[in-house]
Amino acid sequence: MIEALLAQALGQFTPVTVGLVALAALVTSAIHGATGIAGGFLLVAALAPVIGVKPIVPIISVALVISHSVRALLNVRDFNRTAFLAVAVPAVPFIVMGALLYGQLSGPAIAGLLASVILASIPLRRWAKHRSITAGLPSLAGAGAVYGGLSGTSIGPGMLLIPFLLGYGLTKEAFVATLAAIALLTNVTRLSVFGSTDLLQPHLVVLGVLVGLVTIPGNWIGRVFLRRMTGADHALFVDILTVIGATNLLWLAVR
Repeated sequence: MIEALLAQALGQFTPVTVGLVALAALVTSAIHGATGIAGGFLLVAALAPVIGVKPIVPIISVALVISHSVRALLNVRDFNRTAFLAVAVPAVPFIVMGALLYGQLSGPAIAGLLASVILASIPLRRWAKHRSITAGLPSLAGAGAVYGGLSGTSIGPGMLLIPFLLGYGLTKEAFVATLAAIALLTNVTRLSVFGSTDLLQPHLVVLGVLVGLVTIPGNWIGRVFLRRMTGADHALFVDILTVIGATNLLWLAVR
């Protein structure tokens, strides 16, 4: 059964395409491992032109379940349950509604939406870096609702939560652990909705698992080879790749 699904997943692509998918997953996860941000939407931007627009969010959601599970388990001791619940409870119903909407969108509409969210992450990330926000539980809940609505239809809205989680007073370790748990819940919820539609085919699950497995050594490579980069270099590198990836998605939207 597994061999048949694997053959179906890989049989739809040429060996060159499979190699490009693996390379994109490795490179983007290495960037994620070095910078700690941008892993999901860089992977979307890199793979959408190769795999196609419509199945990209389901496939990446499967891959991110693996990535975020590992990150959450590694940092479980620093997990902040109060902050997690404040974001997750209002986020989940909006994730469900957004995922249901995703199934109704056309390929060009999805590409345009993904490009918009990816491009918006650049000023949002820079704004969050230079602004101090003091956040309480109501602020976390409000941010969670907005985050949930965007996360149902796209990859990358986690940037929205950064200033609020940090403004709540989380330590660096608690921030990483809590955001990983939120992202894990997001992808599991999104996949649960996709599983009730025709968006999540078995061969897409297999491809998502393969992509997720490739990201594991990619994260290790990122820590080993790229951690010497300065913060400014990290930000510039991610921004350049973000613009390139979003441009590709915009091209797919209008093609």
